[in-house]
Amino acid sequence: MTVETNKNSFASSTVKLEEFFSTRCKDEVFAVLDMYPEEKSVLVDYNDLEMFDPDSADLLIEKPDETLEAASKSIVNIDPQRKNAQLNVRFKNVRNIVPLRFLRSEFIGKFVAVDGIVRKTDEIHPRIITAVFECRSCMRIHEVEQKSNIIHEPAVCSECGGRSFKLVQDESKYMDTQTVKLQEPLENLSGGDQPRQINVILEDDMVDTLTPGDKVRVTGILKTTRDERTKRFNNYIYGNYFEPLEQEFEELHIDEEDEEEIIELAKSPDIYDKIIDSTAPSIQGYYEVKEAIAFQLFGGTAKELEDKTRIRGDMHILIVGDPGIGKSQILKYVSKLAPRGIYTSGKGTSGVGLTAAAVRDDLGGWSLEAGALVLGDKGNVCVDELDKMREEDRSAIHEALEQQTISIAKAGIMATLNSRCSVLAAANPKFGRFDRYKSIAEQIDLPSPILSRFDLIFIIEDKPNAERDHSLAGHILKIHQESTIPYVIEPELMRKYIAYARRNVQPTLTKEAAKVLQDFYVTMRSGAIDEEAPVPITARQLEALVRLSEASARIRLSNEVLKEDAERAIKLQEDCMKQVGYDPDTGKVDIDKVEGRTSKSERDKINIVTDVIKELSEEYEGNAPRNIVYAELADKYNIDENKVDNLINMLKSKGVIYEPSPDHFKVA
Repeated sequence: MTVETNKNSFASSTVKLEEFFSTRCKDEVFAVLDMYPEEKSVLVDYNDLEMFDPDSADLLIEKPDETLEAASKSIVNIDPQRKNAQLNVRFKNVRNIVPLRFLRSEFIGKFVAVDGIVRKTDEIHPRIITAVFECRSCMRIHEVEQKSNIIHEPAVCSECGGRSFKLVQDESKYMDTQTVKLQEPLENLSGGDQPRQINVILEDDMVDTLTPGDKVRVTGILKTTRDERTKRFNNYIYGNYFEPLEQEFEELHIDEEDEEEIIELAKSPDIYDKIIDSTAPSIQGYYEVKEAIAFQLFGGTAKELEDKTRIRGDMHILIVGDPGIGKSQILKYVSKLAPRGIYTSGKGTSGVGLTAAAVRDDLGGWSLEAGALVLGDKGNVCVDELDKMREEDRSAIHEALEQQTISIAKAGIMATLNSRCSVLAAANPKFGRFDRYKSIAEQIDLPSPILSRFDLIFIIEDKPNAERDHSLAGHILKIHQESTIPYVIEPELMRKYIAYARRNVQPTLTKEAAKVLQDFYVTMRSGAIDEEAPVPITARQLEALVRLSEASARIRLSNEVLKEDAERAIKLQEDCMKQVGYDPDTGKVDIDKVEGRTSKSERDKINIVTDVIKELSEEYEGNAPRNIVYAELADKYNIDENKVDNLINMLKSKGVIYEPSPDHFKVA
């Protein structure tokens, strides 16, 4: 095709564009100019342009710069009286969708659409679009349009012929610009592929509209710039429009038909069973765990107090269980169902990977790149193999779990990022199988400050049971045979149901519900008035009960937390505490066992062993013989040999006692 033919084709398309905007888009343009004067853009559906004139649509893909400029001029011609009203033309539903990893040189200069996750947003900087220069000789003013990053001065002054100019910054016109880093969706990766990234330039009314963690489809022109250091070219996208691919629960579109179906469903007397059966339906059983996860998805009500403190409404759940029972499957389900759902596994997760990393930007400054807990803001973060994380990395989530913020002070940056997410974590017992008669701290390598921040901790054991095993085997084999899952509520309706509840239902405690919770709290603690008694429950568990009660009310789409909601929350909390915190020596629930600390009865036995060794050391010339220690503890205190072994090994590891000679003990 010759250059002349190209010009004729472009001129023909320009005429078609003017006709398109003056007929099809005239109402939209006038609506923006008259009703929304602060708007700077008019949105056009690419499909409408393609139906009107396929050649113009093709030209937009092949020659986007010229076509967009012609489109802007066409809009001005619609209303010549308001030529100052310059509107950006933005196109949605562009069909030229290219996966990020396939953006090759052939697409440079073309109009493309790419899907990805926003990883980082830089600061907003002004870009000069019309530079005003003053001639140093005659003071004449010259205006020069700037179309590149290099500022172009006038060649010569038309008044005096001078060649020296001064930039008048205050009189020049600027446009806001921002760089966003886009990463390809992780589900598109295969094998050991590294996710590809590309910078997107946003300008004018598009700046400050994206945040890290957003999943979007960006439409724009693929351009390239030369790196002066490496002398190579780097691609970037000059953004024209973006649309979210995944909204938060509260942003999901729900039409009237959906609303009617949701309200009708909420009236079902067995709504709780339906919701619970629709939670991770590929996993059979674990009713209490699924009930807790359903409550977590619906969430409690976050509260902003007058003193600016915030009480979280999101719930955190920890599942500790034997291998092969479907913990990871449950986590994967939640990360797929919940918007902004992030799944990460402990072994490959670092502290900055969870929180935020300070990285250098293109201008040499420092900026923050969001980690999993920030990307999951207003969503769910699922952390598998929590016990496999390094201790220094795990400590990064302390603040995120309770305060739901992440404070950063690194590379000259001091910032507090939001991480208003629910955390669902899973861990395996240290020795393969769970031992109910040992504390959690002995069996999983998690410190008590982290354990105490989880609202609910579940212990799942894989014990043989003929009836249950027969049912489970049938369920698994049926899924493999039919490759389908029997949903009670379809996943899409489930998402909309949760979204509707979170958006429209803000439950508050009734007096009856508050009294039930108060009575339970007081009754549980009344048995611990004695200074030496174990503490069964703390204020943190009371707040967890409030969140569970609010979630229970949300499932019914009720704005009032009733007595039965509080009772349902208490039953779930009691089930967890009995699983985790039951002390076989006292027959009571001990909060120290729940939160991974040494229980009251355990502390008593430690003191007994230490005292006995100290007394026998005085009798036996400074060293207590092993056989005498064991006999004394068995006869006087009824502590069996295995238990004594465990206690002595623990005391030796902590340096409380040592062996000055074989089979003899001494208190350090």
